[in-house]
Amino acid sequence: MPDTIDERDIADAAPAPGRPTAERVQGIFTLIAGRYDLFNILSSFGIDRSWRRAAVRAANLKTTSRVLDLCAGTGDLSLALARQGRPAEVVGTDFVPEMLAVAEHKARGSSGRTKVSFSVADAQDLPFPDASFDVATVAFGVRNLPDRAANFAEVFRVLKPGGRYVILEFSRPPFAPWRWFYHLYLRAVIPAIGGLLTRDRASFVYLNDSIRSFPAQGALAAELRAAGFTAISWEDRTGGIVAIHVAVK
Repeated sequence: MPDTIDERDIADAAPAPGRPTAERVQGIFTLIAGRYDLFNILSSFGIDRSWRRAAVRAANLKTTSRVLDLCAGTGDLSLALARQGRPAEVVGTDFVPEMLAVAEHKARGSSGRTKVSFSVADAQDLPFPDASFDVATVAFGVRNLPDRAANFAEVFRVLKPGGRYVILEFSRPPFAPWRWFYHLYLRAVIPAIGGLLTRDRASFVYLNDSIRSFPAQGALAAELRAAGFTAISWEDRTGGIVAIHVAVK
C-alpha cells in the first residue's frame, strides 16, 4: 500500500511558531538582509543603538582584547565594539552570507585602529581554537539558534579563562502593564512594518513569536549557569524590552 500524507503529518513536520530551525532562520535573513537596518531603526524608534552601546560597555574591553561577535548580521554590534570599545580585533560571524555582505560594506574605513573581519560560521559549531577570545558577544541572535546549549558550550570553549560572554537579546518586561503593551506592539506593529518594507509579513510574524517564546531573564541565566559560566548578571533596558546578560568563564 503506498504511503500517504495527511494534514496531521504536515502539521507534525512544520516547526512550531517562534521555534527556530536553520532553514527557517537562514531563509528569513537572506530575504530581509537589504532592509534589515531600516527595519531596526523604524521598529525600535532608533533605541537599538543605545542598547548596543550599553552592550559594548558591558563587554569591558581592553585595547588588547580579541572579540568574537556571533550572529553579527549586518555588523552593527561589531562596528560599535570597534568604534566605542577599541579592542585589538573584532571577528564577526554569521551563517547568512547576504547579511555579512552588508556588514562588510559598512565596515570599509569605519573601524579605526581595530582590526575588523567577517566570516561565515555557525554559532553552534565554531571554527576557532580553544581559548582564543577574550570576549564573545551576540546581539539579537541567540533566540534564533535551534540549539542554545550548543552555542553556550562552544562559546565557553573558545573563551579564555575569565572571558566574558555578553548577550543582548529581547526579553520579558517584569511590569505586567508594560509587558502587555509591548506584546501587543509585537503582534500588531512589528509584522506590519516588516511586511511593508519587505513584502514578507510571515517572516516578521515568526520574529514576533520567537521573542515571545524566548526564556525570561532568570531562565536564560540558569541555562548559562548549566553551561559552566559563573558571575552571571543581567541588566534590563527600556523596561525589560531587552536585557544584557553577562556571563564569565
